[in-house]
Amino acid sequence: MEATRPMPHHPPHKPRKKKFTAAAKPDPELIWGIHMVEELLRDRPESLVEVFFLKQKSAKLETLRQLCREKKVPSHFSESPWNLPEHTVHQGVIARIKPFATIDLAQLISLAAQKTNPIILALDTIQDPHNLGAMIRSASAAGVTAILYTKDRSAPLSGTVAKVSAGAISHLPLCPVANMAGTLQKLKDKGFWVYGADGAADQNIYQTGFSGPICLVIGGEAKGIRPLVKKQCDFLASIPMQSSLDSLNASTAAAIILFEITRQQGLDAR
Repeated sequence: MEATRPMPHHPPHKPRKKKFTAAAKPDPELIWGIHMVEELLRDRPESLVEVFFLKQKSAKLETLRQLCREKKVPSHFSESPWNLPEHTVHQGVIARIKPFATIDLAQLISLAAQKTNPIILALDTIQDPHNLGAMIRSASAAGVTAILYTKDRSAPLSGTVAKVSAGAISHLPLCPVANMAGTLQKLKDKGFWVYGADGAADQNIYQTGFSGPICLVIGGEAKGIRPLVKKQCDFLASIPMQSSLDSLNASTAAAIILFEITRQQGLDAR
């Protein structure tokens, strides 16, 4: 990847019983559900500390217990209430995980340098864990290289985020940063063009030419991109609306713009 920024164009033993103690708040180090736990057991067993099974029998849970034995992940039966977010469907299994692995900015830049047209998704104070999880899932599907997110005033990487991301959180590099505006400037110095999603922008995403190394900035649910971060954006683009509704959910907006970027990049590659 060149440092100069080309100007984009525009258009065999039984698990022991163990008491699981509930706490005042949902535990961010817990994940749940058969699919999520099975995926980590198969692909990243080292990320699991222990697995808890509700005292019930099913073929799927027995498969997970066998996987625990094969991967040497401690497993236990639990009869205590599980401290999960309200309305959680745990399917009879939860697991305690190690903190999600993250990368630093130098590692992110190194990863981007290996791509012809890398895409970085920058999340500026996304506070809803469901939005964060959905954006990680969409970013993974759109071929995003990595995600930047603010250390402060952002939803923590929790079991809820992991569940909503449908496992993508385990595969997409995540980079927390203290100063988003300063980080965007560093990316620009490395040849990135920075685009901000802004509902008030005069130019919409279908009038915008997305090309070269791209960093897409999505702002927080309440106020959008913060002023100092917005100043670092080379271009602002909106999503055209066909009704009086003047905004979209942040994760929906991110998905629409990311797939427009990949569509344009696919056309450029022909």
